[in-house]
Amino acid sequence: MTEARPSLLRKVLRVSSLVAIAFIVAVLGLLVVRPEALLFHPSRELNRTPAAIGWDYERVEIATADGETLVGWYLPAEPRPGVAPGAIIYCHGNAGNIGDRVALLPGLRPLGLAVLIFDYRGYGESSGRATVAGTRLDIAAVWEHLIEERGYAPAQIVLWGRSLGGAVAIDQAARASEAGTPPRALIVESTFTSTLDIGAEIYPWLPVRWLGRKLDYPSRERIAQVAAPILIAHSPEDELIPASHGEALLAAARAGLASKVANVELEGGHNQGQLAQPRYGSDVIEIIR
Repeated sequence: MTEARPSLLRKVLRVSSLVAIAFIVAVLGLLVVRPEALLFHPSRELNRTPAAIGWDYERVEIATADGETLVGWYLPAEPRPGVAPGAIIYCHGNAGNIGDRVALLPGLRPLGLAVLIFDYRGYGESSGRATVAGTRLDIAAVWEHLIEERGYAPAQIVLWGRSLGGAVAIDQAARASEAGTPPRALIVESTFTSTLDIGAEIYPWLPVRWLGRKLDYPSRERIAQVAAPILIAHSPEDELIPASHGEALLAAARAGLASKVANVELEGGHNQGQLAQPRYGSDVIEIIR
């Protein structure tokens, strides 16, 4: 009796199963070796500078504690009546680099503070490779640069972070508060309660929580330790980071050490609703005044 040959469909299914298994193994291997690839999406090409919108700026290089070199732009203040001198450290989101944030700068200048916007390690002209632990060293180095090189007191520095940058800013504000040198204010825009929380929502088929603190910014936990005025902005239309994350951060801030907590409801999707838009300027000035 002649044995029946496997059907073409059966062969295709077998090959497809092997390919799927190989893909899953490769992804899990990447998670073990380089879990930050899920979180950071840097670009090296710097396509714009503040000169494109007619701004004078100073290109700065800042050394980190572990030997990396960060590149950023320092933009001097245009003083505003009723607003004391100070500076904003702006922490951008997880993709691109500071060249992609030039368009938001005109919304920051009318606030009356200097602006220092920088690239994390691995982004733009900054050296190294982005990691969660690395970004903590990065923001600490930028904070120290403003204090030691430019003469700002911690109480003059506003930490402003958008999306992933919100987590970076929260972490630094909490550490500064614990050291007894809280910032002038913390501004958190369109960010998440925890990297693991949002990761589990975006990648439900991956064991994101298994990665633990190697990939985590526990922002809901850390924001309660910030002893400064806090402004939290989020859009109910945010399709990437649901508004429930902003609401949870707001509740944690109100239950924590903040001297004042304010909330702004943005309009538009994740990349459309920007707190730096002129319509929200009065809300920001109120929290930094």
